[in-house]
Parts: sequence; C-alpha cells; structure tokens
Amino acid sequence: MMFRLRRCFLVCGIVAANNRIVGRVTEPLMSTTLRERRRQMLRDEILAATQQFIAERGFAALAMDELAARVGISKPTLYNQFPTREDLLAAMIARLIRDLFAAAAVGEPTDRSPLEQLCDLLRASIVFQIQHHAAAFQLWLPEVTELLEKHPHSRDELLQAQARVIRLAEAAIANGEVAADLQPVDVIRAFSSLLCFPFVGGRNLPPADDPEATADLVVRIFRQGLQSPREQTQS
Repeated sequence: MMFRLRRCFLVCGIVAANNRIVGRVTEPLMSTTLRERRRQMLRDEILAATQQFIAERGFAALAMDELAARVGISKPTLYNQFPTREDLLAAMIARLIRDLFAAAAVGEPTDRSPLEQLCDLLRASIVFQIQHHAAAFQLWLPEVTELLEKHPHSRDELLQAQARVIRLAEAAIANGEVAADLQPVDVIRAFSSLLCFPFVGGRNLPPADDPEATADLVVRIFRQGLQSPREQTQS
C-alpha cells in the first residue's frame, strides 16, 4: 500500500513538474501570439483609416500626423508599423486587392465560367467603391501608379492581380463567352473602364442609393459589350 502511494506521489510529481515546464514554455508562445494578433489588429485599423482618409481627401492629402491622430496613436507607433508613407499606401492597396479577389472568390475552385468570375470581380469592386466612397480611378494617377509599381509589396500584388484578370479574359475568349473579334486586351480595357463607373462624372451625378443595383447594371453593360452583334440581337 505504501509503495502504491509513493508511486502515485511520484507520478503526480512528474506530471506537475511537466505541467510547470510546459507552462513556462507555452506562456511566452501564447504571449507572442497575442502580441502578433494585437499588432495585426492595429495594422488593420491603420489601413482602414488610411483607406477612409484617401476616400475623403485623396492620396496627395494623406499626412502621417493626421492619420495617427485619427487612429488615436502616436506618430512613432504609426512609423513602427509603416516606416514610410509609401509603405503605408502600398500595404493598403495590396490588402484592398486581396480583399476584392476574396470577395469575388476569384482563384478558388468553382464551376463558374471565366466571364462569370470577371463579372463577380467587377461587381464586388463596384459595391466596395460605393459603400466605402473609394474611387478606383485614383489608382491610375501618375504619382500613385509610379509608387505602386516601384514598391515591391504592392508591385507583387498588382502583377498577380493583372495575371489573374488576363487569364480569365483569355479563358473567356477561348470558351466562346466573348465576341471572336475581341482580344484579351479589349476585355481588360472594358473591365478597367467600368471599374471607375461609380465616380465618373463626379458631382454631376446623384449618389448611388443601391450599390447592388448599380453593380448589376455595370455588369450587364460589361457582358453586353463583350457579346457579338448576333448574340446581342438574340438576347
């Protein structure tokens, strides 16, 4: 009986010791994970505020001190996350591209046709712009284009996004979803032009009260514009 008790105490002691060791090892890991999570949450908050700032006042007006005040952090904290204004803009654009492709489920296994995927991406982009007052045409401003192409982070995202859209355009033509006399570049130009649809005309246009309906209209124009004259007559 005494032997069993000693053995029980020994086993319990080993288990307790192991738990203490595991606790000492895992606690820093858990803390590190928590710190990383908090850091990512702060980055997301900064990027969201940047996006809103640009929607209100444009890229040129973006000031790091004003942005820090808007987020409620110090300038050193902001610069710790994004050392330069260019880093901040590049990260925001890269995240925006990823979010749009994710919203449209482009690149995921699907039974949707290439043209349907392009339409879904266009629809998601239009809805996002209207809801967040973000004008896509600002991406084509010379200073913004130069910045995005030079910065490695945003350049990689842009190249991947362009490659995806080109592949979809090529596949749509190969599938016979697009008029035979059109080239991939024609599809991409039509796509890019309609991407700016919500804010073309600026203050001359009434605000879009129904983002979904506006997006559906843009997609309908896109689809019909890519059809052959015979298909347009039949539809």
